[in-house]
Amino acid sequence: MRPTTKRMAAIMGLLGIAVAGVPAMASGENRPTATLYELTENMKVVERHKRRHPINRRIATSALTGAAQPGTPLCPIPELQSGPAGCAINVLGKDNVSLVTGLGTFEGDFATVIQGDNPVDGPEAVVLRGEFRGDMDFSPAILHQIPFGTVTGRVRADRGRKTDFTGVFRLPFAGNIVTEVEVAPGMKVKLTLRQLFCPATPNPNPYAELYGGFDLAYLDNVAEATTPAGRCLDIEPNELSLGAPLVRFDVSF
Repeated sequence: MRPTTKRMAAIMGLLGIAVAGVPAMASGENRPTATLYELTENMKVVERHKRRHPINRRIATSALTGAAQPGTPLCPIPELQSGPAGCAINVLGKDNVSLVTGLGTFEGDFATVIQGDNPVDGPEAVVLRGEFRGDMDFSPAILHQIPFGTVTGRVRADRGRKTDFTGVFRLPFAGNIVTEVEVAPGMKVKLTLRQLFCPATPNPNPYAELYGGFDLAYLDNVAEATTPAGRCLDIEPNELSLGAPLVRFDVSF
């Protein structure tokens, strides 16, 4: 038996015990997190009618990848870790969001993977599968052009229990883009998006020159965006794919 096959067989044996035996976490506990990045998205806008009123909905499918910390439903045992960041996770998901309210639903499947038949590329051998579903609130982005959305849902690994989770989608933006903001009736001022969304972190991204002069950022404390306490997270070079900044999905269990 090849070393990779032996490792997978041992892990599958451990999983049979670990996944079924993971207790449900109490509400309010400090929970481990996972961070995923949206690698691809296929989106369409569909017009539907309700009581003779057209309602446009944004429907999309996405592929995401990232890492989860041990002790979560995505990474129930330390033996599944692929590196310091935790377990490697691949996700295929779809969502359906109203462009009128910004509210919608999402669902999909995840796979926890370890190194397989190529020690040089990323992990690909599936050792755990599961599914998730829940509700989305993208009204900040869709209705107010504030680049984030939130989700609440439940995830279940194969042979495991359902676990609640919350998440924040952080949409990348260029902090040095200038926009006009109405501060009083008939009075507008020009601000950069960094000045508008996250004045508590005024310094531009140190990698801006590498990004063609763009101050690429995510919102940090999303509930404080556009207030004096609002902060930005500078987008790191490893948060780009083929030169494009990625949507970041932070999950809390």
